[in-house]
Amino acid sequence: MLTINRRKKHGVEFWEVWYAEEKCGMDGIILYRGAKKPIGRVLRKVRTLVSDLTLSEEELIAKCRKGCRYEIRRAARENVHAAFKSGSDITERDIEAFCDFFIEFWKSKGMEAEHYEKYREEIETYVRAGAFAITTADINGKALVYHTYIVGDTFVRSYQSASLFRNEEISARIVGIANRYLHKADMMYFKEMGKTVYDWGGAGLQEEVKSITDFKESFGGEELYYYDCEDAVGLRAEAVKGVIDLIGAIMD
Repeated sequence: MLTINRRKKHGVEFWEVWYAEEKCGMDGIILYRGAKKPIGRVLRKVRTLVSDLTLSEEELIAKCRKGCRYEIRRAARENVHAAFKSGSDITERDIEAFCDFFIEFWKSKGMEAEHYEKYREEIETYVRAGAFAITTADINGKALVYHTYIVGDTFVRSYQSASLFRNEEISARIVGIANRYLHKADMMYFKEMGKTVYDWGGAGLQEEVKSITDFKESFGGEELYYYDCEDAVGLRAEAVKGVIDLIGAIMD
């Protein structure tokens, strides 16, 4: 389980708790992410995939589909290089570089970019807690793919992925190869850190995310369902949550 203190507002602590099995016993407004069973009010039921990092590298690759294995091997011939940063090694410059890359990726897909400062503040919260990782795949120093992760005691959970698909200098196929290679390299990196569970960060069955889910499923992870829930504990927290619900604000 991982507990993050998101902020304090109106005298109430706002918590985010990952992979809880029971109520965490803290006062405040609590967002449970990836709870193994409903805790408080259920916001959504989430389908995801998980890869077992206690397996050897050979066993993990053997679980991948044939085409996925081929692209992972092909990355070496394309001179794809992976780099990793986690915990206190992540600098403000690292955060800025990722946020800039991710927002440009978001815009390139025709979607409205999130508010920069709010987005960066969320990442900085995880970084301060020592619960974040940023990884990259590049060719000759040019970043092609970024991945970020929430990092707990035994697990890592894919948080964001951004790719340089719309660039005339680099083909989409090479970027796709780099993306697959980086996921495999990330799993080895976290395995060496002693993590045992690699959560793919959701694998929805809706038509609009079908291609993304198919990409994730090509790595051979196991299907898992869990819950995102919220709870308010303590009189002040209940009162503040009541106001939030009344005015239609969303705790994110």
